[in-house]
Amino acid sequence: MESRKKRHQHEIKAAESLDAAQNKLSNGKQRKIHGTRNRIIAVVLAIFVIVGIAFMAKTLLTDKNAALNPQDTTFKTVTIPTGSTASQMGQTLQNKKIIKNSKNFYKYAMSQGAEKLQAGTYQLSPSQTTQLIFEQMTSGPGAAPKLPKGYVLVSVGQTADQVAQHIADEVQGLSEQDILTALDSKALINQMQKKYPDLLRGVDQSNTKTGKLLDYVYPQAFDLSKDKTANAVISNLLEVSNKTMQPYYGTLKENGLPTPNIMALLATSGKSEFERRLAFVHKVAPYAQELSKKYGLLASVSIAQAAHESNWDNSKLSSKYNNFYGVKTQDETPGKSVVLDTTEYVDGKPETQQARFAVYDSWKDSMREHAETIVNGNTWNPNQFKDVIAAKNYKQAAKALYDNHYATDVNYTKLLVNVIETWNMQRYDK
Repeated sequence: MESRKKRHQHEIKAAESLDAAQNKLSNGKQRKIHGTRNRIIAVVLAIFVIVGIAFMAKTLLTDKNAALNPQDTTFKTVTIPTGSTASQMGQTLQNKKIIKNSKNFYKYAMSQGAEKLQAGTYQLSPSQTTQLIFEQMTSGPGAAPKLPKGYVLVSVGQTADQVAQHIADEVQGLSEQDILTALDSKALINQMQKKYPDLLRGVDQSNTKTGKLLDYVYPQAFDLSKDKTANAVISNLLEVSNKTMQPYYGTLKENGLPTPNIMALLATSGKSEFERRLAFVHKVAPYAQELSKKYGLLASVSIAQAAHESNWDNSKLSSKYNNFYGVKTQDETPGKSVVLDTTEYVDGKPETQQARFAVYDSWKDSMREHAETIVNGNTWNPNQFKDVIAAKNYKQAAKALYDNHYATDVNYTKLLVNVIETWNMQRYDK
């Protein structure tokens, strides 16, 4: 029989063994619990990350203040009338298709200080965010358009030097001279002409002295953030311009219209105005040719004067009273004349005056009487415009009109020639 001491030792060992087994089981369970807990935490965290990313993506894609169309970097002329509220401004921007929603613009303006918004005429783009538009409109009409980093705006009337400076300021590593050299590079001109023949149609005949390729750059904003060389910059400008002008190439070819002049009109006045003016030319040209055969006045001059004097049949005098040429009269017979404000140049300076103008039954009556006036002169001098009739081309005729005192504007000759050449009106003289 075991002694009490030995039995006690066995009991201690048995107890220790039992404790060890229990501890092993407990630790296993704990490790299992901890492992499961960690896996659950990891899954939850993953769900949170996925949801967060999805939320961020949705926010970015549905940002109420994002640009209407980031790809459309063309600019539109937008006039905000004096006294407009923030809500009315937003509606104007929406109507002009500059922003997505007028209410969102209003909310943003109210949060940022709507009282800082200024009325006036702006150049705005669907590629601008609400923030950029707001910043521009709080800076005032005279401020340059607000653009994202890396973007450069080419505007109507900018010189090659100005464009080169803006590009050099924005593109690191390029100088103004680098850009100017590329704009006149014969090798680059030949390369771009082969690549974009419709865009650069007529570049060989261009009489531009410097920055020749700039004439074929559509006035809009350009993303130059990825361009490293001057040639890459110019190639980018022409590639984007070609895409913008693509819808018009057929019409330009059909009518023999020069790309540069039409681009400027499209950029400032839009597609509808371009189409309206072209329709005007097509409407009056056949009758102008008839009058040319009968009276000897060049058809191009007749059309150009009608377009210029009537603001393309958009003046009150032409649209309401069929007077294309601003013809004045002394006839006070009711229905035969109307008194309106007019701009006259005195010593080279414009002055607003009142005058009595003729009223015609039709626009053809207006064109016919104009041709008769050029041929027969006026009551005090029947040879008043003899040099106009004697002119052999539209440039001579345009100069003669000013020299023979048809108009008082010192720029009249230049204006007529520009209208004729922009719309290829000289084709109607053949």
